Amino acid sequence: MSLNVLRRAWRANSCATIALIVTSCGGESVGQKTSYAVTVVDGIPGVVATPPPPPPPPPTSTPVPVAPLEGATTGVIVQAGDSIGVGLGADDWAAINHLGFVDTVRIHNVSVSGIAMQAGYGQRVADLFIFYSSKSPSILLIQQGTNDLYYGTKASTLYRSILSPFVSSARAAGFYVVVDSILPRSDSGWTAAMEQQRVSYNALVRSNGAYADAINDIAADPLIGDSINPTTSTYYADALHLTLSGQQRLATLNAAVLGPLLQRSVRPPQR
Repeated sequence: MSLNVLRRAWRANSCATIALIVTSCGGESVGQKTSYAVTVVDGIPGVVATPPPPPPPPPTSTPVPVAPLEGATTGVIVQAGDSIGVGLGADDWAAINHLGFVDTVRIHNVSVSGIAMQAGYGQRVADLFIFYSSKSPSILLIQQGTNDLYYGTKASTLYRSILSPFVSSARAAGFYVVVDSILPRSDSGWTAAMEQQRVSYNALVRSNGAYADAINDIAADPLIGDSINPTTSTYYADALHLTLSGQQRLATLNAAVLGPLLQRSVRPPQR
């Protein structure tokens, strides 16, 4: 467009400002566009470049994710166990220590080889209930009983006089309580009469007259339970204790029962 044409346009409308968009073919890359405007200087229109708009100001602040407080706890699991709870036979690889839960779930494996449930019940306040948390659900897993039967305790006595008050006192202390059934065994010294007591005890456990919050019926599992022979099974090290693969199976069974209880609210102790 010539300057004369612009002057005629200016004379036709003295208040007009004409904007032109032209495409550069020089130093700028192909396709880029530069904005120009026609302005009036001393009554004569002239073409000047319009400066690009300033960049937007940076944000005043950047949100920072808040990490959990160090030492925060989302759940507590305490196991009252015997040699199976220790992991004897699997180089002390205990299922309870490998549940696959997040690190904020605290695990306390209070298991002792050879211990009877009666002893665990007697030590419950000093060795077990001290781990109760008032800020997250607390769970007690009772994995004991086989040694009581081996030492001559009858199934009915074990269940009604030892397990039932154990469960009751733990619930009163604020714990959700899970009870294991007793796995099969055929080690030296284990008699047919003891086996019958084990079967009777497991039937009582399944009836849940002790009002546990959940039953972990590991004796019903097809891999490590009653349907296999512990003398020949690859899941057993010595017809009594689980091998590493047996403990790994036990970890899966434990996690399936304990996991849902971690979603519950805190159970306050009874005063």
